Amino acid sequence: MNKTQHHILIVEDEEIIRTSLRKLLERNGFSVSEAISVKAAQQAFNLNSFDLVISDLRLPGSAGTDLIKGSNTVPVIIMTSYASLRSAVETMRQGAVDYISKPFDHDEMINAVKRIFEKPIKSTQQLNHLLMGDNSEMLRILRTVHKAAPTTAPVLIQGENGTGRRTIAEIIHADSGLEERSFRNINCSSATATELSDILDRGNVGTLFLNNICELTPALQPYVLKILQKKASRIIASAEHNLKALVEKGHFRKDLYYSLNVVKIHVPTLRERTGDIPALINYFVNFYGTELGMDIVLTEDAIRALTNHSWPGNVQELQNTIYQAVILAEAGEPINAQMLGLSDAPDNHINEVTGEVGHPTASIDGPAGLSLEDYFTSFVLENQENMSETALAQKLGISRKSLWERRNKLGISRKKA
Repeated sequence: MNKTQHHILIVEDEEIIRTSLRKLLERNGFSVSEAISVKAAQQAFNLNSFDLVISDLRLPGSAGTDLIKGSNTVPVIIMTSYASLRSAVETMRQGAVDYISKPFDHDEMINAVKRIFEKPIKSTQQLNHLLMGDNSEMLRILRTVHKAAPTTAPVLIQGENGTGRRTIAEIIHADSGLEERSFRNINCSSATATELSDILDRGNVGTLFLNNICELTPALQPYVLKILQKKASRIIASAEHNLKALVEKGHFRKDLYYSLNVVKIHVPTLRERTGDIPALINYFVNFYGTELGMDIVLTEDAIRALTNHSWPGNVQELQNTIYQAVILAEAGEPINAQMLGLSDAPDNHINEVTGEVGHPTASIDGPAGLSLEDYFTSFVLENQENMSETALAQKLGISRKSLWERRNKLGISRKKA
């Protein structure tokens, strides 16, 4: 497609930057129009007549991100000299297809424009909940997704269950140009030679998502390698465990690992981005409140419980916990900590070990001279024959789940009667 067909609108109030960008784009064969503000752009042009809008974030009157809604399906790149993480995340969250720091690098700008015109990025809405807060790793993931999607390169997504690996894979597929072909999800723990052979022989899948490829048996690994070599499908694989470590132990083919590990995305756990939890809570409460037509209010103890929970199931567990609470709540009834159903939700009882009032899992502070783990081990071993698990947990001031987790961590098995 001839680049002269593409018409770009620049919205920038600084004349030197606006002129420089216009000349850069025109030298690369694009048709360019200009405006100095959002209002001027809306008054002078039909925004939907453009193929791309490039706008400064900070403009007189309205912010450049206001152009995102007004341009409907037209992609918007936001430029910002305030290249803080917060402003970058916010522009992507609101639907910008990319952001460029000012002063911009000419090659970076042209490459960003070319990516959009070659295979347009459609939407970031499905990644909204992953972008909550100010975590720099999530922003890097989004940019990697946008850059990798238009290619056919294999993608390896590593992270714990519930971190959003499948969501990322679906976005890559949606923006890959293969969206009209199928997205096939295969759980590698139950994969069969028949289904992999069918994909290899017929090439009837646009994107093959191999969920938890670390669980793929050695007998089936050659099929995936052949699919990659034949390019029968675009492959995106996810792994909960470290594939490189499995290679070193001889449990995973080295040649398959290196064939998959072209574009690597590591998705952090919610424990690694605890600062994002309040924004995630707010997002899910608003999302499900709107879906169910309810005005949802969380009590302070509910917010504390959600913020302090360990979230072994990551974002998915947080999302499901809030969804369940919203569904079960009565109209007009605030959601408190106990309604969340979290095993370590605070119940403001007196901790019989510490004598303190508050969160049950706050601490187990034993006699002087004993470490926390030593005291826990001693207390459990001395009392488990005469007390139930529930009674033990209550005496320790923790939940049954926390008791079970600490047993496993310290290797203290429950003696059978």
